[in-house]
Amino acid sequence: MPPPPGSNESFGETEAAAVLTAETLLSQDNIPDENQKLNCHACDVELTGLFCHACGQKNDDYRRSILSLVKETMASIFSLENRMWRTWAKLFTKPGQVAREYADGKRTSWTSPVRIYLALSIILFGYIGLTETRIFSIRTDIVPKSGFTGPVEALPDQSVSLKPDFGFFRRQAGIDRLNKGTDFERVAKLLKGTPTDVFVFNGDLSALGITPTDELLKSSDSWPESVVNDEKSSLTPLELRERAIENYTDKIADAVNDYNQVLLLSGNKALEALSETDFSETDEVQQAIQDAFLPLDKNLEKLGITREIITTLPTELRSDFAFDLGQGQVNGVRFSQTDMQDLANQVLRNPAMLNDGLSKYLPRIMFLMMPFAAIIGLIFIRGKTTALLYDHLVHATYIHAVTFAFLLILILLSQWTPMTGLMQIFLIGLTIYLPISAKNMFKRGWVKTIFASFSIASLYGLAMFFVVTILTAGSMVRALEASQI
Repeated sequence: MPPPPGSNESFGETEAAAVLTAETLLSQDNIPDENQKLNCHACDVELTGLFCHACGQKNDDYRRSILSLVKETMASIFSLENRMWRTWAKLFTKPGQVAREYADGKRTSWTSPVRIYLALSIILFGYIGLTETRIFSIRTDIVPKSGFTGPVEALPDQSVSLKPDFGFFRRQAGIDRLNKGTDFERVAKLLKGTPTDVFVFNGDLSALGITPTDELLKSSDSWPESVVNDEKSSLTPLELRERAIENYTDKIADAVNDYNQVLLLSGNKALEALSETDFSETDEVQQAIQDAFLPLDKNLEKLGITREIITTLPTELRSDFAFDLGQGQVNGVRFSQTDMQDLANQVLRNPAMLNDGLSKYLPRIMFLMMPFAAIIGLIFIRGKTTALLYDHLVHATYIHAVTFAFLLILILLSQWTPMTGLMQIFLIGLTIYLPISAKNMFKRGWVKTIFASFSIASLYGLAMFFVVTILTAGSMVRALEASQI
């Protein structure tokens, strides 16, 4: 355009100003100049900014390498400008305010909920993947059973048990350190049970060579105390005696069961331990077995019999299983009790087997859980202007981002500090944060807000429980199927 009449501006100066304006237009953003034009790519209208004022298209042809696009995307997501810091500060100090103002259109002041969510999601699940953090894990220790002391290496299998240890967000390296001293061969043996001969009493006193005299029944408190006072008057002396014999027989059966229990705990070497013959275990083990037999011997003496009499009964082989995992059929493949026990031993060795499905699908599922939470929220809190589905979706997205932030802090503290009880602190923190955020977001009364918040959280938690169960079960099934190949 030529200069106006009377102007001293030369044509060269006007041309230079136009060039300067064009350079400013292209350089006022972080997009490479070679990917931009002075006219819109779509409608060819002369541009005055980054976006076309006529059609809204961005002045960018995106002709860049994949690496450059990835860098720009990451820079956009993790940009640490003041708005991002301001948004996080307000999310923690004034729950619900950011979501309310963003949903109401005040968007230049706050970072968008999607951007906040993506940043924390990438950081959280990226950390979990890079550090091989197991969302939950199960390991076990071999410990003495009640009444037995001493090092577990010296105790017989019948005198020890498996003590499961459930953990959350442990690093695989930490789990390996804890498992370093675990005897997994013995764990596998204990999972499959420790066979022990036990004695079988069918109620026949003559099989024990016992003749229930009146003196024996009275000394064992089986006659006539076995009958309550108001029944004595209605029973004949013969009926009273029969009732006493019945009660005495039950006490003998209980004593045999108690004896079998001691055998299951201490093994078939129990009698050898008491007689100190052919017994190579420690003195602590022998003392523990003696202590286990002491109350039994007193009861047997009261019944007028000895342990030697019980040993004349027939025996049967019984296994005291640490875990009864059952058996079943999955995808047409039948799994026995042994298969399930072998799988349990593999899981105890390597908890990553349980987390396979979670690690793969949980980040995607959490993204889908945001609209699910918004729909549940709409059921409990509705409004024509400030509680539409959009409002709930904005609130749910910010809530998920904050939850991820809390969870990341919990994981870091649990892995790098000796602090305990962090999961309880996390749950208590969410319990407090959710209703406060909902109150500031939807401006409802406290009673309705608390009821709605806990109802939404309960339904959401139930859905997540089923999701986690299905993913974990799927991992187990794949492991079982792999073991059958």
